[in-house]
Amino acid sequence: MTLQAVKKQQKQVTKRKISRDMTKCMLCGRCRNFCPTGAIRFTVEEKGKCTHCNLCSEVCPVKAIDSVEGKIKPEEVGMHYSKMQSYSDRKVKVNCVTCMRCYENCPVKAIVIEDGKPFIKKGDARASIINCSLCSLCVRSCPTNALSFQVGRVKLNPDLCVLCGECVRVCPPQTMYLKDRYPGGYCVMCGRCVKSCPVGALSIKSVSWDGSITDDCIRCGTCSRVCPTDAITFNPITERKPSVDVSKCILCEICASGCPTNAIPIRCSLPERKLVEHRITVNRDMCIGCSLCIEACKVTLKGDHAPYLKDGLAYIDEKKCIGCGACATTCPAECIRVVKVYDKRDVSGMASEVVVFP
Repeated sequence: MTLQAVKKQQKQVTKRKISRDMTKCMLCGRCRNFCPTGAIRFTVEEKGKCTHCNLCSEVCPVKAIDSVEGKIKPEEVGMHYSKMQSYSDRKVKVNCVTCMRCYENCPVKAIVIEDGKPFIKKGDARASIINCSLCSLCVRSCPTNALSFQVGRVKLNPDLCVLCGECVRVCPPQTMYLKDRYPGGYCVMCGRCVKSCPVGALSIKSVSWDGSITDDCIRCGTCSRVCPTDAITFNPITERKPSVDVSKCILCEICASGCPTNAIPIRCSLPERKLVEHRITVNRDMCIGCSLCIEACKVTLKGDHAPYLKDGLAYIDEKKCIGCGACATTCPAECIRVVKVYDKRDVSGMASEVVVFP
């Protein structure tokens, strides 16, 4: 049987990934410290505040800073780090020899010098965290095959890298970055992050998808617009839901991240994308007054609708419009144009900041 025939018979796509349970994650960033390739992007909006990552304790040669190991109580799992007792108790003890290792290694610069001694500044650093989604888009975009996807992990051949930056450009979780000689930020599935998490928020999970989309689908067509491999197609006139060719799907999660109703059940690494703004226009010179936009919107707004006909032409009540794009996807005359602008801080790269319908 040929490879093409095997793909045609494929029933589902499966990939192992690092799964983060955000109901447990305390946003400390300790997993970032253990990742050998820098595949976890940990950012803080307020720099200079301790996030309880425990690195200071681990580099201290005289144990002048207590470790978080064994200090987190079962009832504290799921709490933000700043509310934990071990965080309140964290301090530099009197046996500090002022070697400055904690000061030099703190990733958020939360250790300062006061009266000649290290001091830990505390507070909510407003942290966010995301890890490589193993989408393999970096591999697909690499023009020299320096990156490859083997045995469920990304592998690098540094001899082939020309530092073109394509891998960085396409990375949806924005974990990829360029070093002096080669890129970093790709997951090698070593499991060190899982073992390092003090609250058990990380696990290795097998994600599978047979292409099914739940009945929460509002037929907006966003998934088919953003899919980087053309695995999802949608004809709103003939299909009730989008169709998925799982032989083309790479489980990048971009479709699931952009779905406004979470109707695609594969989101594991990427967060739900936030719609910052939307714009909608109607070219009434092209409108045929078919009212299909109204019927499409009724699915989204559960009976109500933003489009309406006036003198046989389509208009939009922008107070009701949520910018899903279902009307533009359905319009046979392509007279409705919807522009969706997403927050690019969490998801970007191949997941474009701007999505245009049609």
